Amino acid sequence: MTCRVCLAMLLGVAVTISCAAQASFSHAIMQASCAPWDGPAIDIRLTSEAAQCKNVSGPYIDMGVWRGLPIHGGQVVTLSSSSGNEGFASKCSTVGDCERAQSGTINFDTYKEGSGATGHYELHFKSGDVLGKFDAKWCEERIVCR
Repeated sequence: MTCRVCLAMLLGVAVTISCAAQASFSHAIMQASCAPWDGPAIDIRLTSEAAQCKNVSGPYIDMGVWRGLPIHGGQVVTLSSSSGNEGFASKCSTVGDCERAQSGTINFDTYKEGSGATGHYELHFKSGDVLGKFDAKWCEERIVCR
């Protein structure tokens, strides 16, 4: 969600101030996943209520990383619509009702395979920007990419 305030000045000049919505997705889980070409990937799911490994309810943000693996602390993942895209992010009101981010970044402050990761993100959607922090716990699930 983006808020905008326009101030008209005496000379007819307008100033626009934008601010990104601070996300209310304070719970996070992550797990191994598959890239679009069936290579390895990491999936992070952010929710507003306690996250469960196999179930999703309510609104959530889904972020995936499929280039630059294995992930390491200090890594910045760039999301864009270009061919050099390193992953994706989607804002979902329910499973299957999602909006793909147009661009953004996922910053990993820490990462430990099989344990979890901390970091922050800034995502740009057509409907507005979302930013926040995450502290994701690892969900151990067997994933087979074809």
